[in-house]
Amino acid sequence: MPNRRYHIHIICADNDQLLLLDSLAIFFQPFAFLTYDVSSQLPKAPLYGRQCIDDCDYALMIIGDSYGSVQRTGVSQMHLSYLSAKAKIKPLLVLIKNHQQDATISRQLQEFIKSVIRQDNQISYYDTEDDIEKLLEATYEHILTNDEVTGGWVKDKEKVFTVTRQEVVERFSDLLSTNKPIKKETFVNDGLVTDGVSPVIVLTDFFDIQYSAQAYEGGNLTDINRPMSLTWQEILITLGKISETFSSYGLQNAINRLITSKAEEDVKRDMPNVHAVSRCQISQDDLNNLQRQLVSANWIGLTTYGTRVSQELWKLTSYAKNLLDDSNVKL
Repeated sequence: MPNRRYHIHIICADNDQLLLLDSLAIFFQPFAFLTYDVSSQLPKAPLYGRQCIDDCDYALMIIGDSYGSVQRTGVSQMHLSYLSAKAKIKPLLVLIKNHQQDATISRQLQEFIKSVIRQDNQISYYDTEDDIEKLLEATYEHILTNDEVTGGWVKDKEKVFTVTRQEVVERFSDLLSTNKPIKKETFVNDGLVTDGVSPVIVLTDFFDIQYSAQAYEGGNLTDINRPMSLTWQEILITLGKISETFSSYGLQNAINRLITSKAEEDVKRDMPNVHAVSRCQISQDDLNNLQRQLVSANWIGLTTYGTRVSQELWKLTSYAKNLLDDSNVKL
């Protein structure tokens, strides 16, 4: 069994080939984390799809008998996720069902398939759900052989999905290190590893950061570094929009999106002629500080532990979710 587990996001039409999706779950269970596109009837489906694609190592698109429910944008969630994966330059593998000449498929699905074929994707074809397993074996062999990404979560041969007390203590000693001594006892809350010290954060208080960005003014591009104050309520809302489990990189992307939503107005206070701001990035020191405070306040906790920070997956705690509900925060 391979030692590396990738996060693979499945791009698919809602309510199509559910048995095939079950086959994917069974096949990849030993060596991959899977997320799926969800029903377009859910208001947050597009946001969830983008976040999963942001975080994933690979995208795997299954095109079957349905184009999927069309949204107000005029396209389906499958189509939106495909465009997002291409825009993010994610390694993309495509499985397309062979349709009989007399098969009834929608014009939108036909056009979508033609578009996917034209765009030089890695494509395999299947006839029925019964022969999907062999295709999956070939698909995963392609991943292992080409090793297009450097991500993935590497399992320790001696400790598969286990976290020892000493490892947790050492990790949280690093995450929560401050100038004052802290307790190192740990406990498990709803399956999440959290620390015994949980200071209360006031949602209306501010968290100050430094961020970098690029400002466009009169055709000129200027690199800038500026301070910004975020309320803890804004940070809590942002956490509530992240996918169920996320890496430190996923947290960074979420905070960068929050900064981006405020940056143009912020920059224009000093540069009124700026017409666009892009590439907003929180400083690494402030990101590390933020993550330490989120752990200390029991807003996030570890779900998996790795020997490197990039291998760790985090999750919003029940305490933070209740805080969202109690505060009547609308996501």
